[in-house]
Amino acid sequence: MPNDTPWSGLEAGKVDTRRVAASARWNWFWAVMPRADAALVLQLTELPEPAPELPSLRNLEIRFQTLPGGPILYIRLKDDAQRELFETLCRDVMAAGELAETEAEVLERAIGRTFRWHYLLRGGKPEVLSEEAQKGLIGEIEVLKLLIGTIGAKPALTAWTGPSGSPKDFELKADCIEVKARRGASQPFVKIANEHQLADVPDRRLWLAVLAVDQVQPPHGRTLTEYVSEVTGLLEQREPSAITDWDLHLADAGYDVLHDYSAWRWIVSAPDFHAVPEVFPRIAATVPLGVSSVSYALALSACTPFRAEWDDVRAGLIEEVQA
Repeated sequence: MPNDTPWSGLEAGKVDTRRVAASARWNWFWAVMPRADAALVLQLTELPEPAPELPSLRNLEIRFQTLPGGPILYIRLKDDAQRELFETLCRDVMAAGELAETEAEVLERAIGRTFRWHYLLRGGKPEVLSEEAQKGLIGEIEVLKLLIGTIGAKPALTAWTGPSGSPKDFELKADCIEVKARRGASQPFVKIANEHQLADVPDRRLWLAVLAVDQVQPPHGRTLTEYVSEVTGLLEQREPSAITDWDLHLADAGYDVLHDYSAWRWIVSAPDFHAVPEVFPRIAATVPLGVSSVSYALALSACTPFRAEWDDVRAGLIEEVQA
């Protein structure tokens, strides 16, 4: 092992460990596995029952094991070329785990945070998101926050289908929501990308949510990273087990936590909701045979008669959850 890593001085050929910090709440150890692989070990009092799902990662192994000194959870690096990134991962996992009050919670946090790194360790995106993509993601995050506060984190994340390429940004049992982010000072139109975005879905209400997302100069506004961090912090407080779903959605959207978004700062308005009934102004499927990918500009003035208050949308969502 190089001399400038937390694993320096540990002996290869066996499981050799060094406690990370005597002041830590939980028993974390830097470790070298028998094949000289760097690892992070969390010593446990007992193995969880039932055993939680563990991430399956290309460059990492995460497993439970029972040693003479007791049960452990270990995270082992299989690709030594990523040791520097692995150290960052380990410290991030420990920081998340140290917030736990119980052993069950520290396991949940450690495993969840390791899931978060799955996307990064498989390569990530080579480039930052474009300005337009940042605007769109911020708009969806703002609607997601409303849903988290209404139906809970896991149902809200399950409903968030936009990053996976679905026609609607949010798909619930009885409702669908399409989100459009626009510049506040632009012409009063939103772009509908195809004929499916505002198409009816059988037995579901359809809503169009429109937000103004504007780029501003420092110190005003927030970066995309800060918008993401806000939701991460919210989930860490309310429902840590949902963080894995959150990070996988971000990965699907092309967001990489290692990218630098400090050059762009944004302010966002509260969303304006519109019901989309049959008479709503739109081009919807089915279009004539041979015609597809129909994009068009929708005038917001034409949407005014269909404006809906969030409280009305929210009431319907609550009824859906309670049904």
